[in-house]
Amino acid sequence: MMKLPIRAPLSLAVAALLLAAPLGGAVAQSKAKGAAATTKAKKAKPDPVVARVDGAVIRLSHLQAARAQLDRRLQNVPMARIYRPLLEQVIQQKLLANAGRKDNLHNDPQIKSQMVLIEDRLIQSVYMSKKIRSSITNEAVNKRYQSYLKTQKTGEEVRARHILLKTEEEANKVVAALKKGADFAKLAREKSTGPSKVQGGDLGWFAKGEMVPEFDKVVFKLKKGEYTKKPVRTQFGWHVIKVEGKREKAPPSLESVRNQLARTMAREVFQTEVKRLKKQAKIRRYNADGSPMPVPGAKGAIEVGPGLKRGGATR
Repeated sequence: MMKLPIRAPLSLAVAALLLAAPLGGAVAQSKAKGAAATTKAKKAKPDPVVARVDGAVIRLSHLQAARAQLDRRLQNVPMARIYRPLLEQVIQQKLLANAGRKDNLHNDPQIKSQMVLIEDRLIQSVYMSKKIRSSITNEAVNKRYQSYLKTQKTGEEVRARHILLKTEEEANKVVAALKKGADFAKLAREKSTGPSKVQGGDLGWFAKGEMVPEFDKVVFKLKKGEYTKKPVRTQFGWHVIKVEGKREKAPPSLESVRNQLARTMAREVFQTEVKRLKKQAKIRRYNADGSPMPVPGAKGAIEVGPGLKRGGATR
């Protein structure tokens, strides 16, 4: 089947034109012309004519639509720079499309079939974008955020340091040194075998359940400024632990999770809308050979929509 090239050829052509563009003054001149053209167009009309090809009109909106089809890297190029090569590319497309129409390709059944699919995709995209925009308001996101907070674990967090040693004897020596007034962070850098030694044994802030059970059980019982008088044994070795601070775990802010919540809500809007439309529609499914497709779980039945008979052939 004939395929309609849309995205890749446009991107490659514009990229080639950009790469071939002269540097220095010529680029600056191109930018100036493009900027002047777009600025003048904005002042003149909201959607001005930017070219005519054998009488066929090309508007600024056509260039904007073509730009949206470029890959993300090229979409980030300022319009002032991409304007000229993009305009030339759209003109080329119009020339070739006009030539194809003279060959009656617009009446080719395969092209008509693919145009229906392209139109469906565009309409679907705009339809769902409107649905999502109208559903995901600031008020709706704030309401979802409040529900989200109820699922988040709260409680105490501690900031602690530790000195990891291979034997209990070595750990006891460290405890003895601390009792004599030695600096914990300094001892950690000198004695610890753990990777946190370079930070003076600092483990940062953590909540219950984030450390191994033996460590977790002890560290949350210590008060701020206290250290373990007896070493704590875990699978990693012997630990001497000091608590530097305690605080209540803060919930994530709305801004930090807004995009995540919006994406989840958008999926829900999409799924709900598809489910609603399916329920209302009359749908018949067929196999690749054209034979009716059985309904899952109903032997010999044929899948149909509302108001149609089930079990056996349908009219």
